Amino acid sequence: MQLTAVHDKQLTSAFGAIVYGESVEVGSILGSAFAIAPGEFVSDAGLLNGAREVSLRSLDGRGVPARVIGMDPLIGVALLEADLKQVPPLERRRGPLRLGESLNALGFPSGGLAAHELSSSAGVVSGLHRGGQRIHPIEDYIQTDASLPAGFAGGPMIDDAGKLVGMSTALPVGRHMIMGPDIGVRWSIPLEWIERALAWIRAGRPGRPWIGIHTIAADPETRSTYSLPSEVRRVIENVFPGSPAARAGLRRGDGLLKIQGDEDLSTARVHARLLGARPDEAWSIEIARARERLTVPVTLALRPDRPRLEGADLLRFYGGFEIAPRGSSGLMVTRVLPGSEAAAEKVAPGDLLQSLLVKKDLERAERDTARWRQVKDIEGLERLLQSAYSEFDFFIGVRLRARAGEKRELYLGGILSATDAL
Repeated sequence: MQLTAVHDKQLTSAFGAIVYGESVEVGSILGSAFAIAPGEFVSDAGLLNGAREVSLRSLDGRGVPARVIGMDPLIGVALLEADLKQVPPLERRRGPLRLGESLNALGFPSGGLAAHELSSSAGVVSGLHRGGQRIHPIEDYIQTDASLPAGFAGGPMIDDAGKLVGMSTALPVGRHMIMGPDIGVRWSIPLEWIERALAWIRAGRPGRPWIGIHTIAADPETRSTYSLPSEVRRVIENVFPGSPAARAGLRRGDGLLKIQGDEDLSTARVHARLLGARPDEAWSIEIARARERLTVPVTLALRPDRPRLEGADLLRFYGGFEIAPRGSSGLMVTRVLPGSEAAAEKVAPGDLLQSLLVKKDLERAERDTARWRQVKDIEGLERLLQSAYSEFDFFIGVRLRARAGEKRELYLGGILSATDAL
């Protein structure tokens, strides 16, 4: 099925405001969908955010309006209904995928225009349980080398027997769906997560709990930085303000050992357990804080729609560098995370943070008020970073000066809700 989502408003985009001096106007977004039950269809939720109307067109050319039954913003799945009960649902595969297994992606390629024929793209499974792409908050993707052109988002991924194994997904940026890197890497939401999303939608979309932490895999440098023992496999990188973790006293650098007695701390595993928990449930989290072992009780709470970090934590999360006051005036880079945006731009400890590029008035983005603003202290940084948010994304320019005098310029951003926060 080809899906058309029509939008009737401008999304206030921080990226668009700074780079283009205007809001991002979203007209029609084209994607794909597939039948999951008679008259019911699944697609990528990123296609439908803010849509005024949605329609589906079948292979015989018949187009009908569709109604959104519900969307799961965490997993990225949308459930629709339409008067196309003759479209047969795909048979679902039961059994695990294997690396190297052949798969086929189905969809309607588009360059902004409606396609008239269903296309397929063959590939192999090149990875399982992949995340960290910041497409959806919960990420446990199938990675393939199939070529997925624009328009394939929301289309089914099937095995050689024609059975459903997943759904192609993409990053929504204004009117565009970014399918992935240029060469050889595309992502699909596995069937088991699609089914979790559908069960949640059909149950009336009850509130979901969270802990309020963002974690990273521990490596020798991280363990050394926080004086953690070798058995620590994941480390708390950020604690969200006002979250259950913040109230319980968890902090950056705490090494995770167990959550509710479980030593499997992969984000997908913890997310799956959270989906089955209640918002007021008491959880036990065992941590290593330096060389001390602690058991911290945490009372889960409802997860906000768009978790936000603040101040220096934002620069760390999006840019991969830490800052601290430099004497009585100014801010200085104190650490650069390996593999980060800052590391790629050769930012180094000792570099001075000079100014930020923000949009002062995002609600009236057509007024070109963007300019570089000097930053002298943490309070000023936090105030300016609040202006870097829009209803759609976060985007900011950062200027630094190296000790030798060279200037470095970073542009950092992302979709607001797309963090793998637990």
